[in-house]
Amino acid sequence: MAQGGYVGHGETYLDPDDVLWWSKGGVLHGDSPERIAFLRRMMEEGPARGFDPLAWRPSRSLGGVGKGDDYILMYSGIRQPAVCPLDLPHRYEVDVIDTWEMTVKTLEGSYEGECEVPLPGRSHVALRLRRADV
Repeated sequence: MAQGGYVGHGETYLDPDDVLWWSKGGVLHGDSPERIAFLRRMMEEGPARGFDPLAWRPSRSLGGVGKGDDYILMYSGIRQPAVCPLDLPHRYEVDVIDTWEMTVKTLEGSYEGECEVPLPGRSHVALRLRRADV
C-alpha cells in the first residue's frame, strides 16, 4: 500500500464445490487472512485521515507515503538492505516492520538529520517513522 498496491487474497485452493474465493467469496484459506489483518492493523495505527505521497524523499533507496512530515511509512519491497540512509528534517522514533513475520520492532533512541537506520537485510521490510519532537 505504501507503493500504490492493493490488498487481495491470491491463494487459490481446489474446492469440492468448485468455489474460487477471488471470484465468489467464501472462506479464506492459507496465510493471507492473517497477513491482510496485520496490514490493516498497521494502516489503522496510522493517521486517521490516511496517507499522501511524500513531497520529499527521506531515503534515496525506499519510497513511501506519509502525513506531512509527522508520520512516514517506507517499504523495501524485494530489496534487502542492511541499512537505510535517511535525511530527516526532524527527530523521529523508528519502527522496523517485518511484513512476512508480522512483527514490529521499535529501535532504541531516535533518528534525525543525516543518519543510517539498521535493517535486517531481508526483503519485505517496512520502516515507520513517527515524529518525536512535537
